[in-house]
Amino acid sequence: MRNALKIIIISLTAILLFAWDGFNYIAAAESDNGILIEWQAKNEEDISYYEIYRSRSDSDILTRIGYVTPLGKSASYSFLDNDIFSKPGVSGDFRFNYKVRAVLTNGRFDDSRIVQASLTSLGVRRQTWGSIKAMFR
Repeated sequence: MRNALKIIIISLTAILLFAWDGFNYIAAAESDNGILIEWQAKNEEDISYYEIYRSRSDSDILTRIGYVTPLGKSASYSFLDNDIFSKPGVSGDFRFNYKVRAVLTNGRFDDSRIVQASLTSLGVRRQTWGSIKAMFR
């Protein structure tokens, strides 16, 4: 009985030492071709893959827009969201919320905090160029 208790305590300690412990950072910012989301996990040992989610700033509904396979210990990641211009409802408010979800090998998951990014002149410039191209079709 005592040995069984020792084994359980040692097992739980090992699980806690190597358990998923979150993200070092997450950031989102405007880039030349959309919004660039960057992040790094503290420990990738138990991560199966990452999912990237986006919502309009005026909505609480986040939609999965992509996934990334982990590269290994201390890797930094980036994901370019360049699909925001093909959405028919995008006009006026160019602010978006993003989060990254780490899906663990045991099926559980952990979400990063939500970060916000805005499109400034890029949104207007991109839409204007699209309008010009549409005139010549």
